[in-house]
Parts: sequence; structure tokens; C-alpha cells
Amino acid sequence: MQKIIGIIGRIGAGKDTVAEYIARKYGYAVVAFRDAVKEVTEKEGLELTRANMQAVSKKYRDRYGGDYFTNIIMKKVAESGPKIIIKEMRTEGDVLPLKNMFRKMKIILIEADAEKRFERMFARGRAGDPQTLEEFEGQEKREEELGYTQALQYDDFKINNNGTLGELYEKVDKLFKTTQYDE
Repeated sequence: MQKIIGIIGRIGAGKDTVAEYIARKYGYAVVAFRDAVKEVTEKEGLELTRANMQAVSKKYRDRYGGDYFTNIIMKKVAESGPKIIIKEMRTEGDVLPLKNMFRKMKIILIEADAEKRFERMFARGRAGDPQTLEEFEGQEKREEELGYTQALQYDDFKINNNGTLGELYEKVDKLFKTTQYDE
């Protein structure tokens, strides 16, 4: 039986950091919605910017159904082994089919204050990340307009990520000990 963990959160909350830590320490494979959207964006011949990926995501969900990318993810999960992290779920169409398919799946919401998330995004310097607080706020608004915050209501556990990296890892370890994810 597969152990499935979903990781959700707003942009810059620390989803990648948590997923990478769990993968490294507890032996989970990582399957990312972002990768599925990237593949389709590249096939469309578009530059991999947040705006282009959002547009492609909306286009394909509108055209083929809200679960278009979820169906791609389900195939990847089937090929990924016994312990899997699914990250970057954004919509109900991302979460609900997965929760129905993998009934024991638990979802962790990574939370952080907006200012902290902007600081982290600015520092990491990933292509498409905002360079100003105004750009950050615009990206946040766009995510909400697209319905990309719907998934946030489906958490089973919350981890606050306003502290240090060490504190974040301690919170993840504590969650794993109390939920027995690492068995």
C-alpha cells in the first residue's frame, strides 16, 4: 500500500523545502504539479514564466476539465514507489480526485506570513519570482482569481514556517513522529 502525502501552501511558503526534506530524510519520491504544467507549457512553445504556466494551466483545465493535471499526476504516482509526496495542488480538481483515489492520503499545509514569503522568494531568485512587494501582491491576487487557493481548505495538518530552517525541520519531524509517516 502506498503512503501518500500532499503538500499545499501559498507561493513562497516553503512547499519545496518541506518536500525535499521529507524525501531526503524519510525516503519519499516527489511528484509535482508544477512539473506537469511545465511539460505542457514547453510543448506549447512558451517560456517557463509563472504567468505563462498559469495561462496554460487555466487553458487546459478549462478545455479538458479541472482534473486534467491531476490525471497526469495519478499516472506519475503509480510509477513512483510506495512513499510519495504530491506537491503544489492548487484547486479542488487537483485535491478531490486524489483524496478519493488515495483515501489515506494526508495533506500538510505549509503556512507563512506574506512578508516572509516575499522575502524568501526574492532571495531565492527563481525565474518569474517577484522583484517587488507590489509584484508579489499581484501574483497572490492572480492565484486567488484563478482559484489556485482552493486546495488550502483540504489540509489535515498545518506547519507554520515563519521561523528558521532548523525550526521547520523540527516541526516536520514532530509531525512524522506523531502521525507515524516514517513507519
